[in-house]
Amino acid sequence: MQKTILWKDAWQAITHSLDRYIAIILLIALGTFAFTGLKMAGPDMRATGAEFFAKHNLADVTVTSNYGINSTDRLTIQNLPEVKEATFGYFQDVKIKNQPDTLRIFSQSDNLSSYELIKGHFPKNKTEIALSYLLQKKYRLGQNITFNKPGILKNKTYKIVGFVKASEFLDKNPIGQTNIGSGHLTGIAVANHNAFAAPVYQIARIIFKNTANLSPFGIAYRNRVYNDQTKLQTALNQNRADKYDKYRAMYQKQYRQAAAKQLLKRGIVVNPAQIKVPQNKLKIAYPNYVINSREESQGYASYRADSERVEVLANVFPVFLFAVAALVSLTTMMRFVEEERTNIGTLKALGYGNGAIAIKFLLYSTSAAILGVILGASLGYTFLPNLIIEAYLASSTLGTDYQLNFAWGPLLISLTIALLATTVVSMITLAQTLREQPSALLLPKPPKNGSRILLEYIPFLWKHMSFSAKVTARNIFRYKSRMLMTILGVAGCTGLLVMGFGIRDSLHGIGNIQYSEVQKNDVIALKNRHVNTTERQKLNKIFTSHDVTQTTAVQYQQLTKHLDSTGATENVMLIAPQSTKNFSKSINLQERQSKKKLVLSNNGVVM
Repeated sequence: MQKTILWKDAWQAITHSLDRYIAIILLIALGTFAFTGLKMAGPDMRATGAEFFAKHNLADVTVTSNYGINSTDRLTIQNLPEVKEATFGYFQDVKIKNQPDTLRIFSQSDNLSSYELIKGHFPKNKTEIALSYLLQKKYRLGQNITFNKPGILKNKTYKIVGFVKASEFLDKNPIGQTNIGSGHLTGIAVANHNAFAAPVYQIARIIFKNTANLSPFGIAYRNRVYNDQTKLQTALNQNRADKYDKYRAMYQKQYRQAAAKQLLKRGIVVNPAQIKVPQNKLKIAYPNYVINSREESQGYASYRADSERVEVLANVFPVFLFAVAALVSLTTMMRFVEEERTNIGTLKALGYGNGAIAIKFLLYSTSAAILGVILGASLGYTFLPNLIIEAYLASSTLGTDYQLNFAWGPLLISLTIALLATTVVSMITLAQTLREQPSALLLPKPPKNGSRILLEYIPFLWKHMSFSAKVTARNIFRYKSRMLMTILGVAGCTGLLVMGFGIRDSLHGIGNIQYSEVQKNDVIALKNRHVNTTERQKLNKIFTSHDVTQTTAVQYQQLTKHLDSTGATENVMLIAPQSTKNFSKSINLQERQSKKKLVLSNNGVVM
């Protein structure tokens, strides 16, 4: 009976102060919602990507070469101990006739980096083609498209029979660069293997053996791929000299045969082998191999970085929300214990133990914490990740088929913080109250002794204050804990608002600073290694026209640097000016904060 009365009293404490109880629940729910939602959005994004890659068996690396992938290269790739599977295919960049669109047409890949059919069917013969699903609004099924220069394609005109999604291209916008048309690829397309006529393959797709059970977004995966990629690069580079000699000999033979035919037309019979080939007529590039991992593929690195950025936010925003919830809960529970002093004294006088008296406060605080966590987590594991992932997938080809997962970590952390802010605080406050005698608890708590405050030492301010204002000022300083919690709570909420506006304003300003104060040039124009006199004169005419105010000759290279700590391969753009005299008019070198001018030396770099 006694226990029944205690439990009834405990439930009544909740119903009699329901607004306060709900306020605690909502504050804890808000912190839990933000923390679990932001913590789960990143893993959910990566799980979605991993499932998509596994579904289409996305290659770990792709290999291309300026001379194609010949039989020797194929054997080198297939015999490398680290290689699990490799497929070989073709691709060709083309421009659509009477259209500004440029496409990269790949041969259909069935095993690695497969394509997902969105509409229609895959090409079945050498005159059919399937376009990227992103081009559905511009082209239709059954439509014929013609290319200006088909390159290694057997035909110029193809019939559109389907629309597909490419697993190698995650970003909807920057498909890639090309040396035809405007220089930017509009999209990709897929054709049958029989649609290509080439003596060698253009691309190899490879999966390594030791990456099977690794997360495709993890550091371990990236480091293993880099190590295997380095071994593959070393093995392929051993083919460069033989390939160069082979193509050099082939071009020499072709030149001699052409020259012999020209002489024969003049009535001069000569053995082609006796014709000497001039050095200036045989300028061929040295073979090289470009191996790209998923880090270099369109959209992969940015998608991974986006998922990691969301998790970083989980270490910032929820901290403020939990801090505000903890402060409010602390104040509320301390006030609740103080309000129950008389009841506590009565129960102690009747002989109830400390454990029995604590039931009311345990039920009140613990139930509020648990309900707040349940409410916040139910939305944090579903609604917020759903919102964030949809926002990021809007610019990705992954689509809307994403995963929402569950993890115990964020939930247990949220529950621990909620219990610390409510149950632990109420028990500490209750323990202090329970140390007092029942006779003292049955009496109202004596007010704190008054003391002079700082304002009283400033007579011209204190004298002009009304009586109510003086009482308010004294009460503020009398209850310092409540004052501090109110200040910190308001400061935390204000900090969140200012942080949001600050992030927005900072992001808006970065581009303006970068491209108006630092990088002032409008265009970086790359010149071919072999430029004839006519082309050089045209180029100089453009540089000296009235539309161009400044040109700076530079050596431009794209380099890469692998970082073991993150597993990422960073792209480094190296610019070496021919002269530093007017270089600052193109790129302004200065320290970010002090604005101190930096000077390029002959034995150093500015990063």
